[in-house]
Amino acid sequence: MICDYTISKPESLGLYAVHRFVAQLCDGVPCLFVDRGDRVVIRTAKPLCDRVTEVSVPSVGDVIAFSLRSAVSKRQKGKNVYAPLNDWRARHQWLEKRAVKNGFALLALHATSKSVKVEREGGQYFQMDSTDFTGVLKVTDEQLFVACLTRGIGRVGKPYGMGMLVI
Repeated sequence: MICDYTISKPESLGLYAVHRFVAQLCDGVPCLFVDRGDRVVIRTAKPLCDRVTEVSVPSVGDVIAFSLRSAVSKRQKGKNVYAPLNDWRARHQWLEKRAVKNGFALLALHATSKSVKVEREGGQYFQMDSTDFTGVLKVTDEQLFVACLTRGIGRVGKPYGMGMLVI
């Protein structure tokens, strides 16, 4: 069973602070989360509270609207290299490649991107890509798709609320 928990939070709480409280709540149990401004949605196998939303698992052939926030990057010489912010084709190709590996096909897709500044303790910060995908997908492999719902999409940014496929 895949479960989502919604927790209220102040909108002013930054990505790093959200990352830290989600990590403490999940206490080492794998999790994904997405920041929705005034709330955080956490997907984990660890019971967090009584108010839980079970994620319905679609079947092969189901057509579903989705959203995904991800850091679109590739690895070069040990570093993350992000696509230029205005290169929507590279972002579409990035997700199309991952769709096949995660048991779905893209039927419609829109992407917007920006660079986000993540501040750590002590005033240190780093920049990373934040791409919001919205669209429609068709499930092609139920087992791979369920794994995608629990594991997420992409390699970069999961500790900062990226990679959770919301259906």
